[in-house]
Amino acid sequence: MYSTTVLATGTKDTSLVNRIFGLDMQLVVDVAIMGLAIFVLFLILSYLLFNPARELLQKRQDRIKEEMDSSAKDKKEATQLKTNYEAKIKEASKEVDEILSEGRKKALKRENDIVDEAKVEASRIVDRANKEIELNKSKMKDEVKQEMIAVASVMAGKIIAGNIDETKQKQLIDEALNEMGDETWQN
Repeated sequence: MYSTTVLATGTKDTSLVNRIFGLDMQLVVDVAIMGLAIFVLFLILSYLLFNPARELLQKRQDRIKEEMDSSAKDKKEATQLKTNYEAKIKEASKEVDEILSEGRKKALKRENDIVDEAKVEASRIVDRANKEIELNKSKMKDEVKQEMIAVASVMAGKIIAGNIDETKQKQLIDEALNEMGDETWQN
């Protein structure tokens, strides 16, 4: 592989001996230093750029995971709240039905009480009216008695025409009334 070339002058070229794969030693050292520099630069950039980028991506991934967990938790809470809300609506509906039923019962009881009070009041009015009728009837009987007495007096006065005085006249009227009896005047 390594071959020495002989120049036309007869001298050997030694520059080819120090070459690796036909490359100059300076070039190999430069490539090695450049490779090492790129590796160091990669490490520095990795530390300065890639790590923050990884951290940013990790934070974003964690935030997305938290949001998904929070969303699942919120969904679970919403489902539970919905269930509680529906249960409360059913309970409120039952309470409304109970209140309405109780209200109807109270209304019917109040209606019956009002009807009973009205019947009692009507009975009192009828009783009072009957008493007034009886009182008026009694007054009318007394008035009729008085008028009959007056008519009888006038008639008797005309018949007797002065022979009897007033005390005698009253005595005769009382006797006539006693003979007729109280039964005549009570009808």
